[in-house]
Amino acid sequence: MKRRQALKISSIATIGLTATVHGGCSKNNILFNHGVASGDPLAERVILWTRVTPSKPGPVKVNLEISSDQNFTSIAFTKVLRTSSLVDYTIKYDFFIRNIFKSGQTFFYRFNASGSVSETGKTKTLAADVNKIKMGVFSCSNFPAGFFNAYQAAAEANDLDLWLHLGDYLYEYPMGGYATTNAESIGRVPSPKHEMITLSDYRMRHAQYKSDAGSRALHKNAPLVAVWDDHEFANDTWKRGAENHSMDGSEGDFFARRSAAIKAYHEWMPIREQENKRKIFREFKVGKFIQLLMLDTRQFQRDQQIQPQNYLTKSGFNQASFYSDLNATHRNLLGAEQLGWIKERVNSESFDWTILGQQVLMTKLKFPDLTKMLKEEDIPEFLKPYLKFLGLGIPSNLDAWDGYPADRNKLYDVMKKANKSFISLAGDTHNAWVSELTDAQGDKIGIELGTPSVSSPGITDAIKLDKTKFATEIVKMNSELNWMDPEHRGYLVLDFSEDQMEARFNFISELQKVDSTIASTKIFKVLKNKLEINTEKL
Repeated sequence: MKRRQALKISSIATIGLTATVHGGCSKNNILFNHGVASGDPLAERVILWTRVTPSKPGPVKVNLEISSDQNFTSIAFTKVLRTSSLVDYTIKYDFFIRNIFKSGQTFFYRFNASGSVSETGKTKTLAADVNKIKMGVFSCSNFPAGFFNAYQAAAEANDLDLWLHLGDYLYEYPMGGYATTNAESIGRVPSPKHEMITLSDYRMRHAQYKSDAGSRALHKNAPLVAVWDDHEFANDTWKRGAENHSMDGSEGDFFARRSAAIKAYHEWMPIREQENKRKIFREFKVGKFIQLLMLDTRQFQRDQQIQPQNYLTKSGFNQASFYSDLNATHRNLLGAEQLGWIKERVNSESFDWTILGQQVLMTKLKFPDLTKMLKEEDIPEFLKPYLKFLGLGIPSNLDAWDGYPADRNKLYDVMKKANKSFISLAGDTHNAWVSELTDAQGDKIGIELGTPSVSSPGITDAIKLDKTKFATEIVKMNSELNWMDPEHRGYLVLDFSEDQMEARFNFISELQKVDSTIASTKIFKVLKNKLEINTEKL
């Protein structure tokens, strides 16, 4: 088991073609094996995506059709598009709705080629004049760990205007690696079986993830806004390396690996690309109602994570040196360019709600002493080297904002001066969290909601803890933390109005077979700056 686990702990379409376009030649049979998707909606634009699987290599022509009705009785727009092996036979089209649809209007799209038709997708742009919106929030979808029932549940609810994915959309590990214990028995062995390193590897893994029925269902149901985290690259990625990238040369050059990961991500995700392919932070606006800033706290300017074991000396743990390095003002998580962009955007206009969609917890968090909650025989081997640090009172996850306190202070200062009480959305931990964020002066800055994983194991999957006792103790010892759930997988739904936001955690009942049943929910309400808790379980 690699260091990640300890860190996270210690820390169907109507076939009625109006046009058929043949790709290559008529004998090149085309399949649409990976569904359709839409993403990055603006007031007048949205990305439409699919991937074709040709029977033989060569350029392929594909026809895009768009209609206001699901049966395509009237075609509002058509476009001939081209793809090839250069982009792994993926297609992305930035559809401009002007003079065709109104902002926020739902419409349907599909692709066809050589007599084959894709599934029908449903999407819309972000309306410029609404005062309510419902969005889903997802993170950490691990294919071998279980079925993507959270995606399926959200698709069946059929009420999301938008869904966000906060990273770890896929994982790089090989068969036999992290979260693959039941992969063979449930028919979800990772493809390729080895760790993904090359462009071919990343493409193959993306293709496998897009084959999941739940994933296909949600992708075709609503537009997606996504950011990457570390596992789209390798565990604990930073700007010049990663924990899960060998430094002995056996896995090649890290920058080549990163470039391959980014190229595959842009090919396989319905994302609007920027000139700098490493730059993924961007803004989405719903009129004057919501400002959503999607950030990159992972690979753009992040400095390497501090490792507590590097501060162990013969005389013990060198706390002075550790905290001096931890609090150094030059250490970046966001970096000056991204922080400057945030400052410019939050001061540009006034919105009812400002949301930061990003990867890792901002909440100041320390874990209770797990040795007091575990029997000696229940302490897993991978955890033992880290137990000594739990008693030192240092932050528990230095891969999160706790590992970059100076950059967090800079962000809080920007938001405070702009008079923004914001909502931070975080993934990464696999568990559910609700916190009230405060700055160094103790002033409330915002609310943080950490979404549970779609399928990746949580704390109590890895350690035999009393779930209730652990949750009680960790809330008790962390002043910002209001509530957490270490046990359940699922997703978060945010229902925004002008004055109130309801946060509903939907916990699924099953991972090891296809079952989209919601087992339980937990509801919180945010009235502008005030957190109110509804303890009712539905």
